[in-house]
Amino acid sequence: MILTIDIGNSSIGLGLFQDNTLIATAKLSTDTKRSADEYAVVIRGLLTSHDIEICEITAAIISSVVPSLTHTIEAALRRKDGAKPLPVMTVGNGVKTGISLKVDDPAQLGSDIVVNASAAVKLYGVPVAVVDIGTATVISAVNDQKALMGVAITPGPTASLEGLRSSAALIPYTELGTPAGTLGKNTPAALRSGIVMGHACMIDGMLTRIFAEHRLPESTPVVVTGGLAPLVTAECRHTLKYEEHLTLWGLYHMYITTVAAQNKRS
Repeated sequence: MILTIDIGNSSIGLGLFQDNTLIATAKLSTDTKRSADEYAVVIRGLLTSHDIEICEITAAIISSVVPSLTHTIEAALRRKDGAKPLPVMTVGNGVKTGISLKVDDPAQLGSDIVVNASAAVKLYGVPVAVVDIGTATVISAVNDQKALMGVAITPGPTASLEGLRSSAALIPYTELGTPAGTLGKNTPAALRSGIVMGHACMIDGMLTRIFAEHRLPESTPVVVTGGLAPLVTAECRHTLKYEEHLTLWGLYHMYITTVAAQNKRS
């Protein structure tokens, strides 16, 4: 079994793969104050809830946008009570992504962006665009040469709402949901319209501009992922392909490809 872990700013996603099948998923809150021992207990508990023991895992692969947690999670996974340490691979140098990065400094690129782009290419071919709606909303595109051409980043819906609330005293706490229309009749309805529908319009507009600027065909598949993706993309006019576990699948395929390349060299 291969354990995939996506460390994000708000949450940590876990996926367990066996024979090219995603057999279990779990999610926990990102907490930089937790120690490796604490994460070891939590991760083992999540695995146990799916009737899986840590000793059944053969290897793990991690993608992280929280550097302070990367080594913590690696240490947590390697604690096997005296048994052979669990091999842990972290997305970075030496990991086969299947795409090239046409950006100024690849080291600045979040590993989740690369993983998602790689997974989208694996699933839908090239060219392909990816929209990840999370703490930040990230839009990227891969051309027909399998090159990631760049990235656009903006605050995600929840971050936008929290930023507004912290700056405007009269903005109440509002649960994001499907907007009733373009113009709300009360403050919560107005916020849902502005944030959810406005975010959808931003995504539509950015995709149109990206396709035109980079001469991508209008038929280019757009793969969307992230916790709020279903809410936002329901208001989009582009045809979007929702992949809930895109990052976990990307990590799994990266692990398999990298191990295959290592075995071939040896």
